[in-house]
Amino acid sequence: MNSTSIGNFDFLTGDGKMRALMREHDWSHSPLGPPQHWSPALRTVTGLILDSKFPMFLAWGPELGILYNDPYSEVLGAKHPDALGRRFDVVWTEIWPVISPLIQRALAGEATFNENLPLLMLRKGHEEQTWFTFSYSPARDQNGNIAGMFCACTETTAQILAERRQAFELKMADLLRDLDDPYEITEVAAAALGRHLQVSRVGYGEIDPSGQFVSVARDWTAPGVPSLAGETRPLNSFGPDIIDHLRAGRVLRLDNIADDPRSAPYATGYASIGTRSLLIVPLIKVGRLTALLYLHEPGTRRWTNEDQTLTEHVAERTWAAVERARAEEKRRAAEETLSSQLAAEGNRLRALFQQAPGFMAVLRGPEHVFELANAAYMRLIGARDIIGKPVRLALPEIEGQPFFARLDHAFSTGEPFFAQQERVVLQRTPGGPATERFVDFIFQPVIDTDGTTSGIFVEGYDVTDRKLADEALRAADRRKDEFLAMLAHELRNPLAPISNAAQILKMLSADQPMVRKASDIIARQAEHMTSLVDDLLDVSRVTGGLVTLEKAVLDLHDVAAGAIEQVRTLIDARRHRLKLDIPDHALLVVGDRTRLVQVLANLLNNAAKYTPEGGDIQLRMYEEAGRIVVSVRDNGAGIDATLLPHIFELFTQGERSPDRAQGGLGLGLALVRSLVTLHDGTIQANSAGQGHGSTFTFRLPRHDGAGASEQTRTKGVIPAAPRTGLKVIVVDDNIDAADTLAMLLNAAGHQVYVAYSGAEAVQCARKQKPQVFLLDIGLPDIDGYALAKRLREEEGCSEAVLIALTGYGQAQDHARTKAAGFDHHLVKPAGALEVTALLEQLTTDTKGDKGFSRGTARI
Repeated sequence: MNSTSIGNFDFLTGDGKMRALMREHDWSHSPLGPPQHWSPALRTVTGLILDSKFPMFLAWGPELGILYNDPYSEVLGAKHPDALGRRFDVVWTEIWPVISPLIQRALAGEATFNENLPLLMLRKGHEEQTWFTFSYSPARDQNGNIAGMFCACTETTAQILAERRQAFELKMADLLRDLDDPYEITEVAAAALGRHLQVSRVGYGEIDPSGQFVSVARDWTAPGVPSLAGETRPLNSFGPDIIDHLRAGRVLRLDNIADDPRSAPYATGYASIGTRSLLIVPLIKVGRLTALLYLHEPGTRRWTNEDQTLTEHVAERTWAAVERARAEEKRRAAEETLSSQLAAEGNRLRALFQQAPGFMAVLRGPEHVFELANAAYMRLIGARDIIGKPVRLALPEIEGQPFFARLDHAFSTGEPFFAQQERVVLQRTPGGPATERFVDFIFQPVIDTDGTTSGIFVEGYDVTDRKLADEALRAADRRKDEFLAMLAHELRNPLAPISNAAQILKMLSADQPMVRKASDIIARQAEHMTSLVDDLLDVSRVTGGLVTLEKAVLDLHDVAAGAIEQVRTLIDARRHRLKLDIPDHALLVVGDRTRLVQVLANLLNNAAKYTPEGGDIQLRMYEEAGRIVVSVRDNGAGIDATLLPHIFELFTQGERSPDRAQGGLGLGLALVRSLVTLHDGTIQANSAGQGHGSTFTFRLPRHDGAGASEQTRTKGVIPAAPRTGLKVIVVDDNIDAADTLAMLLNAAGHQVYVAYSGAEAVQCARKQKPQVFLLDIGLPDIDGYALAKRLREEEGCSEAVLIALTGYGQAQDHARTKAAGFDHHLVKPAGALEVTALLEQLTTDTKGDKGFSRGTARI
């Protein structure tokens, strides 16, 4: 259609872009058809629309073909000019679900009006949130029938955004008004902006004075988005072109970081912080890039002018608030400095009070209200709020202890009160256990100038540690006394067989086999005494640092052989089974062979000594983590859990009893640990408890250089020579002591039997019905006291004379044997003349009698 064919269509004549477009438009595809076929009503309304300067459009016909004027073409954006003559629902597909009900109402004859209706439009190649105020009115043809819909509208998007921006800025001003922490100001502002713009991360980055690094103190993130708070990064890590852009004071908007040549090379770095699009507002102060307000999104986002405008406003206002807060912070700091200087003298006096080594407190009035308390006082009572509280409220747990009454008395009389090592029970933590402390203290009344008492000054010292140290010293002194008593006992035990053997040599010098046996016994017991003395000397020298190791490269196979050789006699005598678990290859260490043999022999000896007869002992060696591990395990007596942590300390042993069946000075393991330590090794003990055996394990640094037969000894009754005299059973687990005593008594004409344990003694007594028992108190299976009671109950033994043989000779030891039913108490080493004299006296009244009377045997 052109200007020559317009004919009577004057409504299309005249100026205006839309009139020109309509005149040139190809209407063949429009549901409206060509203008020459339009009805008079359509031509009239179209003319009115084209003449208006207000945005209008007309949707006409069954398919609602759209006609609009120049102002409405701007509303259409990129949809113009293709929208001309097209179906209305095709033109506005994206908003059709919202406006369709309104159109239907207009087509039904009901005009509608909508104010600031939000519409998400797609008119500029992307989604855009808009707001419109408009009305839909029925459009009628010349017959009065509704043929379409007329709309007059205005876009209110800018107005709505301005109102929202203003409301947001007022809200943010309220949020920031009372804040004085610069970091809190930036955090609150970032949170408000992030929620308003619905982004994932907002934060302030401050540029360091060198201009090379940016630091984020705090930021705001949406749920699930990682924070950058606390991070410092080089500015150039974001791309030099971008930093130059920001230093120039220009806002940076990147809808897609990967698409911008300035940021694309750094897309991986941005992705590492979950960012694919961003908006950054630089803050330039005194010509220098000072800070950045950044908005991050994990996906692409088209940032709008409104986003930028609002972010710029927030950046400036927030930074202004930050600078005000920092200025106020400096002012307050200056005031605090001045105040500190003015209060320095008072603080120095208070410091003297607080730093006093003893505890101090000042109590006011008859209720004893706390006014002051120093650090030492708080350490004594535990951290709690006491200032301003009466003492009964502040320290309720000491109610019932004498302190409150003493305070009352001191206040009412004006007389001071002093006490030493007073026990006080405190609850030093809320809900915690009661704690016992000991204090020296004074309650000193504070007397005013008028002579009245106004308070109490409390001063004192916590002497708990001193009291515990005193008690520990006394305990050590007791241990010393116990050690000396035990030492006397241990030294007496070997002296008995030595003395007996010497006596036998005098009596039977012509009896060569007995002389040899007696000589062997003397040698063994002398060796035992030498060992005891050597242990004492070794411990003294090792603990005093006087031992020098003669180190060389050693194979622990050789050390094991030497140690086993030393303890083989004891292992065989007690019928133990020794199992060796040692690899065939060399186990090399650097050490002193003599000392390492001493260590291993001591452990094997303990295992043999503290394991009941017929037990199992295992010696194991292996390599582990650059060290050689040596362990000795037994299934013997075990170690009590309370003793285990102290097992390597000097004089430490299991629970003592007067019998001291297992013997020992408590030196061996202390010496073992010292020697292992001198070899740069470690040692530990493990046990499941008494009766469950034990394992001792030591480890030595590895040097990286280029089975036992079971033997038994028959125990039982030693037949006595047929002599006149008494029938005697000697019971002692010290074989040498028992044998030599039996030999002496046999030589004196008595019929003697020997038992080396309580069980053997009972069995022998049942068979022989002796007249006299010589009982060692310390037996491995049952102590002498219990054995005495049991023998009294045996048929034919109730009247036998019981003589105790023990290494303990104190008055209380005599009293205990008497209480247990013994007739006599002899202290080892009892001399041969003493024993034979006693037995001779017992036989005095038996000659010619049918039996032996216990009643006549008492001396």
